[in-house]
Amino acid sequence: MRRHLISALALVMTVTTVGFARHASAPVAAKDEAAIRQTLVDMNTLCAARDAKGFMALFDSRDDVMFVGSDKGEVFRGPDGVKKFTAMLFGAPFVFSFDLKDVSISQDGDFAWVFVDGNMIHTGDRGASVGKNSMKPYRFSVAMVKKSGHWKWQLFHGAVPGAE
Repeated sequence: MRRHLISALALVMTVTTVGFARHASAPVAAKDEAAIRQTLVDMNTLCAARDAKGFMALFDSRDDVMFVGSDKGEVFRGPDGVKKFTAMLFGAPFVFSFDLKDVSISQDGDFAWVFVDGNMIHTGDRGASVGKNSMKPYRFSVAMVKKSGHWKWQLFHGAVPGAE
C-alpha cells in the first residue's frame, strides 16, 4: 500500500513539474508581447487623461471582470464595480501612474498574464496637491484574454510589498 502511495505521489509530481516547465518555457509571441505591453502604457496614458471610457475599454466585456486594489475594501467586481473604482481613481487630487521597468509576461494561446514590480507614482494636479509628487513600491498582476485581435484585461490585482 505504501509503495503504491509513493508511486502515485511521484507520478503526480512528475506530471505537475512537466506541466509547469512547459508553460514556463513557452515563448511569448513578439507581436502579442508588444500589444500586451501597450495596454500597460495605455493605462498610464488613460490615467493621466482621466479617461474613464478609455480605461474601461482596457477590460473585457465579461460580467466577471475584477479590479482588486491594494487598499482595504478595494475589490471591485464586474463592469459596474470597475466603473466605481475608476470614478474614485479619477476623482483623486493626483494622477496615478506606474513605472513599467520590471515587466514579466507569460502567454498560453489567447490567454496572458503580466506581473509588474515597480512603483506607483502620484503626481498632484488638483487643489493643494498641485506640484506634490510621491512614489511608493507597488506590484500588480493582470490576467488578460485576446479577443478579436485585441488584448483585454479580465483581472487587475495590485499590492504594496511589505504591507500585505
